[in-house]
Amino acid sequence: MKNKQTILYVSLAITVLTAVYFITKTVRTQNQLQQSITAQTQLEDRVAVQDAILEADSLLVRGQYNQALEVYDEQLSNKAQFNKELQLKIALTHKLQEMGTHLTSSKTRDTTAVKDTLSASLAKASATFTRKMDSISFALKKARVELNSMRKRLNQKSIGAYLTFKSKKGNHIHYVGSVTNQKANGYGIALLDSGSRYEGEWKDNQRHGEGVFYWKDGEYYEGSYQNDQRSGEGSYYWPNGDKYVGHWKNDKRNGQGSFYGKKGPVVTKGVWKNDKLVTQQK
Repeated sequence: MKNKQTILYVSLAITVLTAVYFITKTVRTQNQLQQSITAQTQLEDRVAVQDAILEADSLLVRGQYNQALEVYDEQLSNKAQFNKELQLKIALTHKLQEMGTHLTSSKTRDTTAVKDTLSASLAKASATFTRKMDSISFALKKARVELNSMRKRLNQKSIGAYLTFKSKKGNHIHYVGSVTNQKANGYGIALLDSGSRYEGEWKDNQRHGEGVFYWKDGEYYEGSYQNDQRSGEGSYYWPNGDKYVGHWKNDKRNGQGSFYGKKGPVVTKGVWKNDKLVTQQK
């Protein structure tokens, strides 16, 4: 009788602690969501400014100096982070406009040469600007994907049912989260009797989808799961700062991947098979 009561109290304690952790995690995700929304808004603003500046560049190339200057001046007053590039473009525009106004037949050849030089400088500046725009556009796309993922996770993070079951490896699992047909399906958090923890997506009591697994020694994996095994793209982190980023299959490093040292540089990269590097790439 006492043993049954002890098991009941322990189960209730685990349920309460897991629920508290679940609520804390939800609040943290909400904060991350707000931060992502702010970052996305800032990126969208920068992309809008760059679009306007590139449009002004095309006006300048067509010789529509006044219209180009209007756009440059407007963006110069709005976005200080682009002032250096904008001031260069404005100076070039004024110079080209001045040369066009004072153009004489006797100096046509020299003036044209100077204009060509200035135009080449402008083209170089525009190319640099375009590369920056491509980089920011990529960051914006990434932010949107992360934002949608966070929203999905947040919507799924409601305190659901409590289950206990065994994993394929025989570990007892205490689960709180979404349940369908009396099994873990959807988003949920699991505590293993080994002391490890998993939070992420489930399918029929198996880790399936995106999730993070934490070992009690401080190591953790963040990435894709399939049929309760690491499969697809994922990153593995060690307490000393080392990490592996790449492809997984059958719970092991399989496919293209890179190993990073604790200070950030790539130590080695290439093709892996069953946790071993078989083809190293430079």
